[in-house]
Amino acid sequence: MTALFLGVFFVGAVTIGSAATVVLYGMRIVDTKASALIRFAGNTVEGLPELVQSLPPAIGDLLHDRRAPEYAGKINVEVKLVADDASGVVRPVLTVRNTGDEVVSLLAVRVAALDANGVPVNDWTEVVATPLAIDDDWRGPLMPGATRYVVLSGSRSLAGKAGTVTAVAEIGDVRVWEGKAE
Repeated sequence: MTALFLGVFFVGAVTIGSAATVVLYGMRIVDTKASALIRFAGNTVEGLPELVQSLPPAIGDLLHDRRAPEYAGKINVEVKLVADDASGVVRPVLTVRNTGDEVVSLLAVRVAALDANGVPVNDWTEVVATPLAIDDDWRGPLMPGATRYVVLSGSRSLAGKAGTVTAVAEIGDVRVWEGKAE
């Protein structure tokens, strides 16, 4: 009985000692990896200005703009609904004019179609200006004094109502380009 008691006690002590060793070694690994991660993050943040400087101009210029809600007063947005009788689709057409002297790098416009009672029957959000001109959805920046025409995707739900439905537009977001920071 004494041998059994000593054996169980010895196995329990070895198990507790082994578990403590594994936990302490695991904490050491976590500590060294966390320290390495913190050093890596610090070096990355320190090297960020050089990284931004080394970017190609088309990408680096994206980082040099600011939100400018006060500039919305220098942007005129008109919208009209155009019916395409052949396809039965009614399309909103935006006319956007930048009357200011800054380059608009991002412009989001919200368009709503209203019935005769002023109740919204459909709405769209369209990004009219983007930092880069890449595809149909990325139209590029809106230069000072420029006028842009944008034909939005149509709606069959407005077919036959083009005369009774009106459209309104509101500017949702404006960002202007500040140029390269020196």
